[in-house]
Amino acid sequence: MTEAKNPLSTALGTYYPKHYVVAVIDDPAGAAGALADLRAAGFAEAVAEICPGPTFIANWRDFAANRTFLQRAADLFPAEEQAAVEEYLAEAERGASFVTVHAPGQAERDRARAILHDRGGHAMRYYGDRTITDL
Repeated sequence: MTEAKNPLSTALGTYYPKHYVVAVIDDPAGAAGALADLRAAGFAEAVAEICPGPTFIANWRDFAANRTFLQRAADLFPAEEQAAVEEYLAEAERGASFVTVHAPGQAERDRARAILHDRGGHAMRYYGDRTITDL
């Protein structure tokens, strides 16, 4: 899977979908509406997608089970990425979905954030080159 289609893109063995806005939306209908709004606003199918909570959990478990020793050792050191993953896993357990949008430019990020916010998006983050920004 390419980075643009993988909601579990990683860096150094930790969840890190580089150049993506990720938003939690509590119900599947809201996530579907957000995706429709993103597409209507010009975000292509290849850059915006939904990851249902159960799929997120299954993908994370598969990913975590196949990490190298060094990747697992990184879990011993607190990191912002770990906190985000723990929050996202808890949201997924409650049945939330995730809408991910590849948005490398500031204008795209702002537009995606506004659309997702209007559809009930929360716990929104942008994963930049080296930093995670809460939106």
